[in-house]
Amino acid sequence: MSVLAAATAAVLGAGGLIALAPAASASVQTTLYASPTATATSGCTLSAPCSLDGAQAMVRGLTATMTGDIVVSLRGGVYRRSTTWSFSDAAHDSGTSGHRVIYQAYPGEKPEISGARQITGWTLHDSAKNVWSASVGTSLHTRELYVDGVRAQIARGPSNPSGWSTTSTGLTAPDAGMASWPDVVGAEVVSENTWVHKSCPITAASGTAITLAQPCYTNAELPYNFASGAVVNQYPYNVSWVQNAYEVLSTPGQFYLNSGTGTLYYIPRPGESLASADVEAPTVQTLVSGSGTGTSPLSNLTFSGLTFEHATWLVPSTSDGYAEGQAGWRITGSGLTQVPMSDLTRTPGNVTFDHDSNLIFSGDTFTHLATVGLELGRGSKNDKVIGSRFTDIGGNALQIGSVDTPDRTAAAGDQVIGNTVTDNAITFAGQVYRSAVGVFVGYTTGTTLSHNVIGQLPYTAISVNLGWEGTSYSGGATVTYNEIFQDMRVLDDGGALYTQMPMSSPSVMKYNWLHDEDYTGGAPLYLDSTAGNWTVQYNVLQTGSEASRNIQNCCGVPAKNNNVQFNYSNGSGTLHGTPDPSNTVANNYDDLTSFPADAKTIMAGAGLEPAYAGLLTGRTINDNARSLSYSGPGWGYSNNRGYGDFDDDVHYSYSAGATVQFSFYGSGVSWLAQRSDQTGPVKVYVDGVDQGTVTPVTSAAPYPTQQVDYRISGMAPAWHTLKIVNSGNSLVTIDAFTTESGWSASNDTATAVTYDGSGWNYSSGRGYGDYGDDVHYSYSAGASATFSFAGSGVSWLAQRSDQTGPVEVYVDGVDEGTVTPVTAAAPFPTQQVDYSISGLAPGSHTLRIVNNAANLLTIDAFVLEADRQVTNDTGSKVSYTGSGWDYSSSRGYGDYADDVHDASTSGSAVSFAFTGTSVSWLAQRNSSSGPVEIYVDGVDQGALTPRTSASPYPVRQVNYQITGLAAGSHRVKIVNNSAALLVVDAFTSRY
Repeated sequence: MSVLAAATAAVLGAGGLIALAPAASASVQTTLYASPTATATSGCTLSAPCSLDGAQAMVRGLTATMTGDIVVSLRGGVYRRSTTWSFSDAAHDSGTSGHRVIYQAYPGEKPEISGARQITGWTLHDSAKNVWSASVGTSLHTRELYVDGVRAQIARGPSNPSGWSTTSTGLTAPDAGMASWPDVVGAEVVSENTWVHKSCPITAASGTAITLAQPCYTNAELPYNFASGAVVNQYPYNVSWVQNAYEVLSTPGQFYLNSGTGTLYYIPRPGESLASADVEAPTVQTLVSGSGTGTSPLSNLTFSGLTFEHATWLVPSTSDGYAEGQAGWRITGSGLTQVPMSDLTRTPGNVTFDHDSNLIFSGDTFTHLATVGLELGRGSKNDKVIGSRFTDIGGNALQIGSVDTPDRTAAAGDQVIGNTVTDNAITFAGQVYRSAVGVFVGYTTGTTLSHNVIGQLPYTAISVNLGWEGTSYSGGATVTYNEIFQDMRVLDDGGALYTQMPMSSPSVMKYNWLHDEDYTGGAPLYLDSTAGNWTVQYNVLQTGSEASRNIQNCCGVPAKNNNVQFNYSNGSGTLHGTPDPSNTVANNYDDLTSFPADAKTIMAGAGLEPAYAGLLTGRTINDNARSLSYSGPGWGYSNNRGYGDFDDDVHYSYSAGATVQFSFYGSGVSWLAQRSDQTGPVKVYVDGVDQGTVTPVTSAAPYPTQQVDYRISGMAPAWHTLKIVNSGNSLVTIDAFTTESGWSASNDTATAVTYDGSGWNYSSGRGYGDYGDDVHYSYSAGASATFSFAGSGVSWLAQRSDQTGPVEVYVDGVDEGTVTPVTAAAPFPTQQVDYSISGLAPGSHTLRIVNNAANLLTIDAFVLEADRQVTNDTGSKVSYTGSGWDYSSSRGYGDYADDVHDASTSGSAVSFAFTGTSVSWLAQRNSSSGPVEIYVDGVDQGALTPRTSASPYPVRQVNYQITGLAAGSHRVKIVNNSAALLVVDAFTSRY
C-alpha cells in the first residue's frame, strides 16, 4: 500500500469518505479555521473562525514566506456562494518552498461548498395537478433544482412523441397547440440518437411550424466528413421530448422556472413536504476555478474532505443550444458545413482548473452539478484525484485535458501531463446530457486511471482522445484495474473503454473488469477511428453485447498498431469489420459460459482498493444483464412499462419451476421486483443452500416497483450465487439485483475474537468449506465468543447442523434476542450468516454470542461492515412534520452528537432523504417507545415497536434498517402510530 493510501486508511471517518490532507512537508506552519456562519477576515482561530474568503485572504498573506504547510480547517455546514471561489498563482494561492496549502474538512464534519440559493415560501398553485409555486424574483436564472438532495427534472413532455417532422428552419409539430403556449419561445426540443444528445431552444411558433434557434439547429444537423471522402450523416432531428415550458409540467419531481415573472413551479414527489423540504436552486455557473500560467502554474494545493455541490449552466438556453459532436464536446458558432471534430467546444467544468501543478483532491465529493464535475484543463500537470466520489453529475464526471485544434501540438506550458486518478467512485454522470461519459481524457501524456469504480452511466465509461483523424502529442496512458459496470444504459455506439486517434507513445488497458453493460451497439473494448499504439490485455468482459470488442476499420480511418490479447469474454468477440492487419488480435478467450480462476482473480482485484471500499458498496444490476441466467418455463420480457421499474423493464413468469440465477462478487445481495396480488411464493437459494420461501404479495393496487423482496448481508467477501425458483404458477418478476461490498472478514482465530466459558475446541483442515478451513466450537451452556470491531455492522458466520443452537446475541451489551441456526439434515452448510446487523453508528462495537444450552456452538468467522455515513437528527435532509416535536441536547446519555428529537403525538413523523442503497434509523429505546409505521419511498414496510422494558435504556439502537435498495435517491419515513414516544437520534446510509 502506498504512503498516500495508508494515510488515507487511517482517517476513514464517520462520513464514510476519506478526508485526507497529504503533507509534502513534515510540519504545519499554521492552521486557520473557517465557518459557514462566520464573517471575520482575520484571526481565523478555532474559537473565532473566519469566513471562507476571509481565511483565503489570510492564506494569501502567508504564502510568500512558507516554512511549513498552511492548513485551513473548514467547519461543517453549507458555505453558500453567489460568486466563484477563485484561486490563482498571481493572487498568491499556491503553496511555496515545497509546502502545501491544504483546505480540509474539520475532523468528523462535512463542509459543503454550494452555489445554490435556498427556496422557501411555497404555496399551492394548481390543486388538480398538485403544482406548487414560489416567488423567486426575475434575477434568478437556473436550469437545475434539488429537493432534499434529489435532482428535480426540468419540465418535459412524453418521450418519443409521434407526428413530428423536420424542416429547413426547425420542425413541424403534430398540431398547432404549442403555438398558443405563452412560454413557447424558450421552450426546447431535445433530440437523442446513437452517441449524441442535442437540444435547441424554440424561437418562434406559428401554427404547426416550430422554428429552432440558430446556429444550434444547423450545427445539430451537420455531417461528419473524413479526409478519405467518407461521410457520416447525423441522424435527423428526431424529437425525443419537449422541455422547459409550464404546459409540459406534469410529473412529480419536475420543475419550471418562469424568469419573466420570477415564479418557480414544482410538483412534489410522494412524501415531499415543501413546508419543510430543503429546496436548492443553483445560480453559480463556475463554483470553483483555479489557474496560473504555463511558466507560473497554480500549485501545491490540496482539497480534502470537501463537498462541491449545486451549480448550474445556462449556455443551452442560448442560441448555441446544445449541439454535440461527441462526449460533451459541442459544435458552436455559425457558418459551419461539417462537424469540426478538430475544433469542438468544451463543456466547462463547474469545478475547473487550468495551468496548475501538484493539486490533490482527496476524499472529496462532487455532486448535484450541471456540467463537468471536475475539469483539469490546459496546462494541468501532476495532479492527483484520489478516494473521491462523483455522483449526480449533469455531464462528464471528470474531464482531463482538451481536444481543440491548438491542443494537438500544444506548447510545453499548455500540455497536460502526469495526472493520476485512483480509487474513486464515479456513478450517475450524464444525468442531463446523456451522451456524457464517466471520465474523459483529451490530449494528455502520462495519465493514469487505476482502481476506480465507474458505473450506472447512460453512455461510455472511459473515453480517451477525440478527433477521429490526425495526430497529437497524446500518449503514455495507463488504464488498469478499473471496475466498470452498467454503462451504455441509454445511448449506443460507445463502450466501457473507448479511444480514438493514435497515441504518440505506448499506452495500456489492462486488468479491467467490465461487467453488466447494457449494449445496443458498440462494444466494451472499443478502439475507434485511427486508435493506435494500445496494448489491451488481461481484461474481463461480462458484456451485454454479442461483440466483446471493436477494432474499427471504417471510413478510411482504421485503428492501427494495437495489441489485443489474452482478454476474457462471455461475448463472441465478433468484430465490427475486419481489423487492419497491423493490429494483433489473438489469444483471446471468447464465448465463455463461466470464467476461469485467472479471470476471477482479475475481477476480484479490479475496482476500489480495500482502504477505499466504503466509497461505493452497492451496485444495482438490471434484469437483462449477462451475469443473470434464466431457465425453466414461461419467461417473458417487458420494457418501457412506465411503472417505475429499474431501467423501466422486467423479466416475468407465471410458471412453476421458472428460475433465475445471479452470480456476483461481494458480501450481500438483494432481489428487486414489483409486488402485486399475483406474486409469490418463491424459493430462495444462496450458494445452493435453501434460505426458505418468500411470498412478496401486495393485496391491492397500486403495485409498488423496485421492492426489496429478499436480501442477505454479511457473507464472506467472495463469489456467490443467488437463485430464485417459482414455487407455483403465481407471478414472479425480476427487476434487478443490488450487490453489496465493503465488508471484510476476520477468521475465528483473529485476536479481536475472545472465547469465554468452558468446552472450547479448535479444529482446522476440516475440508468442509469453512472460512480459513477452521472453526472454534463448544457444546457447553454459557460458552461465549466476543468479537470487538470498529465499523457499522457485523455478521457471524458458522456451520449449521442438526446439533446447533439456540444462542443469545448481544450487540454492545444489549440483548438482541435468540437465534437458532439449525439445519435438520446433512449436508450441513458452512459459512452461513447466522446473525447479521448493519447500520450501526460508526465506531467501536462488540458482538457477543452466548450458548444458551449444551448444544453445538460453532464460530467460523465474523464479517465487518465498514463505516457508514451518519446524518444527525438535526441534518438538513431530516424533516419533521406533525405536532409535538421537541429537541434535547447535551443529554449525556450517549446519543449520537449528544442530542435527539422526540415526540409523543400520534401522527408525528420524521423523514430522511438520502442517496444510496441502504439506511438505518438510530434511536434510544425505552419502555415508552413505539409503535411506529415505516415507509420507504412511500411504500408501507409495516409496523415495529422498538421498546425496552426496563432501564438502563440503550441509545444508538438500530430500530430499523433496510439494505439492497436500488442505487439512487430514496426517502425513509417514520410515523408515530400512537401517543407513545418516538425518538430520532440519527440515520446511517451507504452508497
